[in-house]
Amino acid sequence: MEPVYKRIKRQKNLIIVFFLVLLITFSILYFGYFKKEKALQPSFPGVIVPEKKVEIDFSVFENPILKELQIFEKIEAPSPEEIGRENPFLPIK
Repeated sequence: MEPVYKRIKRQKNLIIVFFLVLLITFSILYFGYFKKEKALQPSFPGVIVPEKKVEIDFSVFENPILKELQIFEKIEAPSPEEIGRENPFLPIK
């Protein structure tokens, strides 16, 4: 049986380690997960950058080669009787 003063010292050390781990965990969660990033400021405060407008060219779909393409026939799955063997662990003859 260990002496009482060693047990108390061990408990104090364990409590300190527990609070350190708790502090590290909360700081990682706060700074890494919960803290929102600030919006990026432009490098020149007075300059406003115009937004780019996206334009899609749909004339590609009017290509005659594209219109000649045909849809494939629907491929049917095999029936359950055709799939697998009755006992897959038997050697193949």
